Amino acid sequence: MSELKYRAQGRWHGILAAAGFPADCLRNKHQPCPICGGKDRFRFDDKQGNGTFFCNGCGAGDGFKLLMLWLDCDFKTAARRVSEILGMGAPAAATVSRPVPTPPPSEPKPEPDQLPRLVALWEAAQPLSDKDPVCAYLRGRGLSVNAPISSELRYQAALPYWVKVQDGSFRQLGTFPAMLAAIRSTDGQLQGLHQTYLQGRVKGKHTHWQKADLRHPETGEPLPAKKMRSRYSGSVSGTAVQLDGIRDDGSLLVCEGIETALAARELFALPVWAALSANGVRQCVLPESVKRLLVCADHDEPRPIGYEAARHLADRATKQGIRVQLWQPETAGDALDELHRRQRPAYRILENLNAAKQP
Repeated sequence: MSELKYRAQGRWHGILAAAGFPADCLRNKHQPCPICGGKDRFRFDDKQGNGTFFCNGCGAGDGFKLLMLWLDCDFKTAARRVSEILGMGAPAAATVSRPVPTPPPSEPKPEPDQLPRLVALWEAAQPLSDKDPVCAYLRGRGLSVNAPISSELRYQAALPYWVKVQDGSFRQLGTFPAMLAAIRSTDGQLQGLHQTYLQGRVKGKHTHWQKADLRHPETGEPLPAKKMRSRYSGSVSGTAVQLDGIRDDGSLLVCEGIETALAARELFALPVWAALSANGVRQCVLPESVKRLLVCADHDEPRPIGYEAARHLADRATKQGIRVQLWQPETAGDALDELHRRQRPAYRILENLNAAKQP
């Protein structure tokens, strides 16, 4: 037996692998045990070449004991198997590896609720004023707005912009003025914040505010000027930026973007909610107080994604007993594009001519 131990010394990696022991478990680090399935409890340290190991469940020992545990056999059988593998006895028979026990799945850690951070960010922002960059930005988009516009919009003078870089860490590109919008569920609870980063361009004596032109510091690829932060995964499903309260007669207008919603409010003189995307329109949850609904669909080409989402909401609202109308611009674009079209001098001249023809 002493001869067998001498011959096996320093060769336990090969011996155990030949016996079907998982080769990736023969590394000197903590990992799941291939025998008992315990998570992060097994370590093959092979001290002095003797195949030593340690497991919180199986115990500790040398290569012979590890093979006994793996093959579920006594010492005599394990020794004979080692002798066969080393060519000291009969040729080794093919070993069928038994399946490695799968460690029981660990309970997923609950996702932290980001509500305290969102509330702190919201409370640190300022209500809109006519002279701040947010109002200037919205006017630059062609909207006839005057502060406060909505209590659900605020101005943050210096909001950090973070981006993930190639090594997996996050880098701050800088701080930018930003428009914050509260995303709420129908019960009024804050579920997220929509952030529009802004950048000023000086032209003569005036500063023109627009969405920030951001580039990835490593790849140079364009980065989104709009971001959304939620309390947790899925918290913003069915929510909206509730720019206005529902009218006493139960009227409400729903569309996609914030700027689009403000344009639709100018066009139709109705209280408005911004669902922030086509999918947001599709999933938008309406309170029971809504009796009349106008859904403004984006006119997307070539696939009518905006119309399909608006149609889905309209059908669902109709089943709830709500009187529904669906509107879409005649040409590609959204309500803001339609507002721009109606602001053109040619449209106003035509509108005045048509009005003059009325008896």
